[in-house]
Amino acid sequence: MARTPRWKVDKFENGVETITLSSWKYFHDFLKDKNLLEKRTYIYRGQKDSLWQVQPSIHRGLKKGLSKLKYLDELKKHLDNFKYSIRGRVQGLKEILNDENELWALGQHHGLSTPLLDFSTSPYVACYFAFQEKENNSKFRTIWMLASIAVEMEIDDQLEMYHPLSDITPRLISQDGLFVKFNVNKDLKSIIQTTKSEKKIFLYEVRIPDRDRHLCLKSLNRMNINHKTLFPDLLGASIYANLHLEIDKY
Repeated sequence: MARTPRWKVDKFENGVETITLSSWKYFHDFLKDKNLLEKRTYIYRGQKDSLWQVQPSIHRGLKKGLSKLKYLDELKKHLDNFKYSIRGRVQGLKEILNDENELWALGQHHGLSTPLLDFSTSPYVACYFAFQEKENNSKFRTIWMLASIAVEMEIDDQLEMYHPLSDITPRLISQDGLFVKFNVNKDLKSIIQTTKSEKKIFLYEVRIPDRDRHLCLKSLNRMNINHKTLFPDLLGASIYANLHLEIDKY
């Protein structure tokens, strides 16, 4: 009887390769096979639903198909409103008032709709965020793997990688985090496919079966990747404790 393959390539299209793993237990093998553990230029994002597009929160509040000029104008208006609203409410505001990206990072941390998306330099941290929540509408969780340096060189006018310098987002340190800023009103996959690359892979879309959630979270907890370490506060400790109730031998 033929053995089930560890993973299969579903398709490659314009710089995006879609992979489906047969089990979470082959995730590390996949990283090694693609030499991703040696490539510090890749960044990762986990999403619990494989049907979701990869796009920042502000896109949900804007009309579809805005031109780049109109999109950037809407971002400016939104950020100006935010700056006006936080006067007298933020310590050290003067230090970042003229730094657009730092303001977006501050807003991202406090619930503002922004053009930023959270990524991590750790593929395992990304896995945690893909699998942490229980409810899911699809059969797969997805890890997005972006070749950040290659993308910036190829399409730097559409995406921007950003590491906040201030201490307004301390959780990013625990999560090996950074932001990807969207300068156009498109989702990540659509942006990458504008490269029309026939050979070079700029983005991996790795799908992992939803049924492996408990196995994944237990494995990550043994690596000390859990809500307690990624969110070092009382809420993080509470969610960590709750997972012990849900998952046997967590």
